[in-house]
Amino acid sequence: MEHPHPEIARGERYEQADIEALFDTGFGYRVSGINVRNDDEGDRYVLLFAREDGPYDDDVSDGTFTYVGEGLPDKGDQSPDSLGNAALIGAEREPVPIYFFYTAGDDPGWEYRGQVTVEGHEMVADPDGEREVLEFEMRHVDGSETGTGVDAPEPPPPPFETDDTAGRTVTRTRAGVRVSESFKQSVYDRFDGRCAVTEIDHRSLLTVSHVLPRSERPDVAEDPGNALLLNWTHHFAFDAALWTFDEAGRLWVNPEYDPDDRWMRESLRARHGERLDRLREAGVADEYLASRNESLDWWPPN
Repeated sequence: MEHPHPEIARGERYEQADIEALFDTGFGYRVSGINVRNDDEGDRYVLLFAREDGPYDDDVSDGTFTYVGEGLPDKGDQSPDSLGNAALIGAEREPVPIYFFYTAGDDPGWEYRGQVTVEGHEMVADPDGEREVLEFEMRHVDGSETGTGVDAPEPPPPPFETDDTAGRTVTRTRAGVRVSESFKQSVYDRFDGRCAVTEIDHRSLLTVSHVLPRSERPDVAEDPGNALLLNWTHHFAFDAALWTFDEAGRLWVNPEYDPDDRWMRESLRARHGERLDRLREAGVADEYLASRNESLDWWPPN
């Protein structure tokens, strides 16, 4: 298959059957949001769909927009490991063609909006605060400028300035606080691109984690003293109060957390009370750490 697809036109509307025929694929009963496919050469591409009345009310205006990952509310927290979410996360570092379709209200079919790229992603609380969802920052691209629409070089983020520690409040489509790419990069650099607990160093498996939640303390969302770099699993466990650490860098585990998973046992439970140099040298502010720990119902640890 040639990319961009020579027979698809931006601004045109297509029925599900038309899209299936164009891409020689099938969606079954109905079209889902993130559809990962391989072309005749075995190369990956993505068919991405958004509805105006969909469960996440994605904002898909020109320029950059936010797209919420796959995983419905009744399934709990969204997972970065699901096929669709993992494909978009991977496309940050290794871009693939992403064809974006949109439908509004009762409009028939799907309007093709062109190709898009993944600028970044983060896990945030949903508006009800009942679960975590993945937010992808997407950018519209003009395929005629870049051939495949995914190869245009991106300028590096501007240097992070510490004068303003507040994150950017997102109000257009959902409540939340987003941090800048330059702040994220500053945290990656501070930790040499490695998880503070496990030293995992694959960027797509890492995320910036906050000691005090952004939703509760947006004023310090971009304070370096409120952030550390973790892999996604330990980030979720940290947010779920399954573990924490103190000012001396000692790792403490919730006494009720006794995982069956060997990796989590060895990386957390077996290290209960152990001093980790990377946590001790993480640069987290003592006041933020003390505030977090005092809020834990199992603190102080035994």
